[in-house]
Amino acid sequence: MQITESIILECLNELNNAALTKQKYIDYYNGQHAILKDYAMQESRSNRKLIFNFPKKFVDNETGYLLGKPVNYVSKSDHDEIAHKIDLHMSHWDKEHNINLRKQSEIFGESFELNYIDSDGQFSATVLSPLNAYVLEDGTAECNVLLGLHKFARKFEETVYLDVYTDSEILHYEIASGDNPNSKFPKLNYIGKHNHIFGRVPLISYPANTERKSGFQDVISLFDAYNALNSDLVNEIADHRNAYLIIENAKLEAEDLMNMKKMGIIQVPAGGKVSWLTKEINDTFVKNELDNIERKIFDMMDQVNFNENWASNTSSLALRNKLLNLENRVAIREALMEKAIKQRLRNFFTFLNIKEGIQYDYRDIAVKFTCNLPTDLPGLADVIVKLQDVVSQETLLTLLPFVENPKLELNKYHAEQQRVANGIGDAQNAQ
Repeated sequence: MQITESIILECLNELNNAALTKQKYIDYYNGQHAILKDYAMQESRSNRKLIFNFPKKFVDNETGYLLGKPVNYVSKSDHDEIAHKIDLHMSHWDKEHNINLRKQSEIFGESFELNYIDSDGQFSATVLSPLNAYVLEDGTAECNVLLGLHKFARKFEETVYLDVYTDSEILHYEIASGDNPNSKFPKLNYIGKHNHIFGRVPLISYPANTERKSGFQDVISLFDAYNALNSDLVNEIADHRNAYLIIENAKLEAEDLMNMKKMGIIQVPAGGKVSWLTKEINDTFVKNELDNIERKIFDMMDQVNFNENWASNTSSLALRNKLLNLENRVAIREALMEKAIKQRLRNFFTFLNIKEGIQYDYRDIAVKFTCNLPTDLPGLADVIVKLQDVVSQETLLTLLPFVENPKLELNKYHAEQQRVANGIGDAQNAQ
């Protein structure tokens, strides 16, 4: 496909439209909920706005559950050097990078990874979001990326820049500030270009789900209802919201009412009576409604409310049964993320081939996720012992949550065994 300026402008227009739509989700994650704008205010009354930031809680919990422990890479062909190269070049940045990538993906429904060669000549990657990035796919079953956009601005500069990634080049533009009001497209000023080494567009899409929807998009109405109901209750208690002061057998002027409010004292003649006319609130009904909305929120998000009363001796197996829905949800995320990570490995192996003349096949790498969950180590150790003659030792090591790199751990084990054997041999020779 020939990349023309008109195609770039069409893609830029889609990026800008998507950014306007998806800004809502990062606002909710940051606690900027709809109640801040549309809450029904009442003059001279308490107007507190309570925000329960469920989006941040759920996104962070799910990300920590999936990626709280580092991703492991295992060679299917038992090629030790591949795992070593991945660990050497990526272990210092990929854990934080994967967490940020997954978090942005869950918030927006999709995030992007840009692979590049840094100033030290090393393979690196950064995280982009639909607010500043876009990829154009060819529409085939393979969903090949034809071009990618990265829109950005430098601090203390008004100029907005646009980098366009093709399968061989990076085109640099400035987005002109003086747009034509009669055109939906801005004007692009070409700056220059340079080549990259990857042979494909180095902008990788990381969808949160097959629909590429925000992880909490379907539950926003419940968040709003929960915020509004709690805010109304707090304001009701704070100042008798929707209550009226009744004064019997007396008459107060407006000035008297102001002084009364200021001083907190009411003076009425003999026989006068002052009382509140308040709306009776069925607190049981309100509590049940709040609990019902909260349960629906946790159910819709496939989450477990750990604030509920749990038995102190709850086993890890019982906990996993409680988390079954969350595990099913995360399993879908794992599959999508594994596919995208393999595209990163594909670009990384291209880098290694050019830099070191070594060829590796990204399809040889199995990506292993270890969910961050309290583990029954004695029970797990028993399983490992029983599978010693059934499964390879490296595969068994992937079951242990405290082993970050099974291949490295296996090599250390063999080296230690060799030292012990050599030490015994030396002692026997000395005798």
